[in-house]
Amino acid sequence: MDRKKTSAKSGQKNKKKEKNKEKRKAIKKKDSKEKSSKKNPLSNTHKFIIFCAVLVVLFLGIFLIPQAVKKANLEKYEYNHFAFIKQDDGFWYTKIQKGAQPYWVPFYYHPSELEDIPVDPNLREKFFSIRDNKGSIFITLDPDAENNSIVIAGVEISRITGSRYDLLNVPTSSAFIKEPGTGSAETGTPIVTCAQADNNTMVIWITLSNTNIAYSYDNCVILEAETYEDMIRVADRTMYDLLGIMTQ
Repeated sequence: MDRKKTSAKSGQKNKKKEKNKEKRKAIKKKDSKEKSSKKNPLSNTHKFIIFCAVLVVLFLGIFLIPQAVKKANLEKYEYNHFAFIKQDDGFWYTKIQKGAQPYWVPFYYHPSELEDIPVDPNLREKFFSIRDNKGSIFITLDPDAENNSIVIAGVEISRITGSRYDLLNVPTSSAFIKEPGTGSAETGTPIVTCAQADNNTMVIWITLSNTNIAYSYDNCVILEAETYEDMIRVADRTMYDLLGIMTQ
């Protein structure tokens, strides 16, 4: 009997030991999971959220932020409700709307750089009068000029008054104010002075002077500049006036 009791007690102790072992294993397993979760706290849900956040940041960087920067630049350089942006080529571009067609027109100078140049307040009206009369424009230059900036100034005007951007659409030609000097090549360019200006012909004379100014006598428009480089400034200023970007 004693042996049986002793055996029974021994079996119960073994069962308790087994149960205790299982409990300890379960506790260790639970602790191991908790430690593992602490080492790697990101669940699949968290990883998905981070992945979505990265996609959003990439989208902002590729699409929205450049657009926002461009808009900020346009607003920063806006002048008289016209947006301006300076491109890598060094030109200032502004959008001119002609009916349903927009044109991005380049200029050498921003309007704020030209506010020191006075322009005849009646000049713009004279340009439109020539257009309405189906007239023509001659840009007359000194054939013996020592710098090609005078030619660039003429081009700045002709691309606005002519058909380049479908704006004024007045036939515009180049001319000389006098006969070329001895030894100059014959170009066939006509000699045109202010004496030929009338209701159907506008003459634009670009010349050196002691000031920067744009004014007119009847239909002869005179652009005076202190230097050859200033001729481009005066030309841009005059065209800004024609387009209504700069007003008196």
